[in-house]
Amino acid sequence: MSNLFKTIVVDAPWMERGGGRIPRGAQRHYGLLDKAAIIRTTTQCEHWDDIATDAHLYLWVTNNHLPDGLEVMSALGFKYITNVCWHKDRIGLGQYFRGQHELCLFGTRGKGYNVRTDDKTISTVISARRTQHSRKPDEFYTMVERRSEGPYLDMFGRHVRDGWTVWGDEVTEDELPGAPARDVIGAPI
Repeated sequence: MSNLFKTIVVDAPWMERGGGRIPRGAQRHYGLLDKAAIIRTTTQCEHWDDIATDAHLYLWVTNNHLPDGLEVMSALGFKYITNVCWHKDRIGLGQYFRGQHELCLFGTRGKGYNVRTDDKTISTVISARRTQHSRKPDEFYTMVERRSEGPYLDMFGRHVRDGWTVWGDEVTEDELPGAPARDVIGAPI
């Protein structure tokens, strides 16, 4: 098995600000990045050169940054294929409409590669409960592991997950006792 990452999840902190005098959006939780900074930070990650020539990318994007997400995917060298929708158990904030879903763009680099399983029942819709701000549901990671091969890299990750290398400034080594230092890397966000 190659040590190169064949599957990458990117959950970047999009420049998503809530309206009004009281901060209600993502800026209450962490620093935000614009499109250029997301590209720059992602490609400057110490693991970026360890991505396989043929790879899968799952790129989370907020609804109003969908066009930017497609540009980021292209700038990272991946071709857009389809998307996955996370249908949440309750509505959230919004300007014209109150959001109850989040999109994850799926793309391939190089030839991509054959999917991991012949299981044709994997849906593009994940219905799962919302928990902590911006934390993606376990059902998403289960789907990724069923569909795409490892090694796995979670960029801008917030929580340690067995079998994944996590790169993000919100992850601490004490989340997974005995985790090797190489599995938890701090990102300069």
